[in-house]
Amino acid sequence: MMKQRIWELRGQDDEALAALQQGLGVSDIVARLLCNRGLTTVQKARDFLNKSIDALYDPMLIPDMDKAVDRIEQAIAGNEKITIFGDYDVDGITSTAVLYRYLTGRGATVEYYIPNRCEEGYGISFAAVERIAQGGTTLMVTVDSGITAVDEVNYAKTLGIDTVVTDHHECQDTLPDAVAVVNPKRIDSSYPFKDLAGVGVVFKLVSALSRRENLQKAIEEFAGLVAFGTIADVMPLTGENRVLVALGMARIEHSRNPGLRALVSRAGVEHKRISASTIGFTLAPRVNAAGRVGCARRAVELLLAKDAAEADTIAVSLCEANRVRQEEEDKILRRALKQIEEDSDFGKHKIIVLAGENWHHGIIGIVSSRLSDRYYLPTILISFDEEGVGKGSCRSIANFNIYEALEQCSSHLEKFGGHALAAGLTVRKENYEAFRREILDMADGALQESDLLPRLLIDCEISAEDISIGTVNDIRLLEPYGMGNPAPLFLCRGLTVADIYPLSGDKHLRLTLRQGNLTFTAFLFGRSSSQFEFVRGERIDICCNIDLNTFRGVSNVQVVIKDYRESERQVAQREQGIKRYEKLCRGELAGAQAIAVLPNKTDFVAVYRLFSSEQLPESLTAASRLLATPEHGPMEHCRLRICLDVLEEMGIFDLKVEEDSLTVKVNKIEGKVNLNNSVILKRLREKAFHTKEKPRVP
Repeated sequence: MMKQRIWELRGQDDEALAALQQGLGVSDIVARLLCNRGLTTVQKARDFLNKSIDALYDPMLIPDMDKAVDRIEQAIAGNEKITIFGDYDVDGITSTAVLYRYLTGRGATVEYYIPNRCEEGYGISFAAVERIAQGGTTLMVTVDSGITAVDEVNYAKTLGIDTVVTDHHECQDTLPDAVAVVNPKRIDSSYPFKDLAGVGVVFKLVSALSRRENLQKAIEEFAGLVAFGTIADVMPLTGENRVLVALGMARIEHSRNPGLRALVSRAGVEHKRISASTIGFTLAPRVNAAGRVGCARRAVELLLAKDAAEADTIAVSLCEANRVRQEEEDKILRRALKQIEEDSDFGKHKIIVLAGENWHHGIIGIVSSRLSDRYYLPTILISFDEEGVGKGSCRSIANFNIYEALEQCSSHLEKFGGHALAAGLTVRKENYEAFRREILDMADGALQESDLLPRLLIDCEISAEDISIGTVNDIRLLEPYGMGNPAPLFLCRGLTVADIYPLSGDKHLRLTLRQGNLTFTAFLFGRSSSQFEFVRGERIDICCNIDLNTFRGVSNVQVVIKDYRESERQVAQREQGIKRYEKLCRGELAGAQAIAVLPNKTDFVAVYRLFSSEQLPESLTAASRLLATPEHGPMEHCRLRICLDVLEEMGIFDLKVEEDSLTVKVNKIEGKVNLNNSVILKRLREKAFHTKEKPRVP
């Protein structure tokens, strides 16, 4: 069961808000969003909003960049054969494409090598080095990989291959003995921004090779691919990444790259605005699918294609690979969930560690991520092959650095690598249980219960009036959104559910919500009508993102619900109703208060029908909510109790109430029952109207 998320509404300093509004000329909402991102001064905010090439740092500040440039220039001048050693994910694929296009544009002799995920695994292998050497390569340039390949780089040297490593993954104590190791995360690095993607590091290399005077040309040619890889690798969209992605996003939508154009078309987003979300959730999975269930070289070929027809053929094959990937993903997820259901110890530990036989190596990372999201726990999935070698994929949560955890358990592992939130490993079956016990103990000791409560950090509260095209245009100043700069999350309270529409075979919902006289539409994805706990007339609070959806040239605000709960106002009204009933039982409810809770015939009919149906509520709260009407919301608690008490008094119901728990048995009654004979109703009318002349039940 998914954990209920804690909602945290951020607070802002009033003086900082006023200064930002005045100094930048932005709206109150934009000022709040800037404050929430730590941009509390006008200068910090201006720097953040500046997305020009002038904000990019000098690539020569990265350690060994000068050595990398010199060796590559030497290889180009000497017509040496250069092999780019890439990776099979989107970051590695875009890195390979960028460097290949640049080097071939310089007239270099270049090949690229992408390891097969299932047969070779991540990173450089001895077998790969041998194959590259046999092809006559004298310079190997790694992209998005190589930082831990100490032995493999040494082996390449014995075969006459120099290596330039470009990577962005965490560095271990010993660096490869390469000609150059270009990584902004090196301990000795003074580079101002550490969180470049692999393709970002490659772009800095290309920038250094191109010289500053040709930077604009490099931006025009490569920024789209840099943005694509950075977003797909879920890197923080802050600092230099934000600038690179912003410059690239402006070029993807109208890209001249035949491969990108074909991918956009076949993914069905050709006539839509391309956002970071479009890349992350629609385009990138299709490119990733090549490395997961097919051949990653096809994805590189797509990005290097010069012919539109060739590009379209490859794009079709990637879309098909993505469909196969989705089917395999669902199959592995079902098997993993079955293991969890059958594990009597599940819930006793603060990390999920599962293993299976022949789970697809290319898919377990996605399933690991889905399980981590579902249970909000660090998750490791390991797939063993027939020879007892397990490849694992790890995903983590905010307060648990999975890379450091693997480092502490490394005595049980063949190899590992990655980031704080995502990593990979290799373990032999005979070492699996020892590894599992150690990392379970480590997580149990390191994580507190409070760390395991997922939180939604809400930027600010808005009303239905703020859900407008003007607001969307204002907040787009903060784009691109992504890791480190999430799409603004808004709280909107006290919304009446006016209607519920199932979509896509009841996989998703479209809700019509009302606040006062204003009505708007909101989408709730991944939730069916049977899973939605509310009925028409109830009030909910929602956390949501807002954006524009353009269809056939017409733009409308699109509200996407990220979480929802019963409205605080509805909860407060129920608590007031409970207190009214207590006053009624003490004989203290009279006058207008008694009139307000006096049931009418419609109320009695609704209550009787509810408990005569198959939908039997087991609590007073559930009954009240099921009796909601679009005009008045849930039936007021005191009014409901009066209806139940009267129907019991008249022999129609047998009633058992213990606090909120409720059991009702409907009796068969011969003939008609006149509710006006109820003593309870007579006494209530006397209290309400201060007279023995009692109005009848209408």
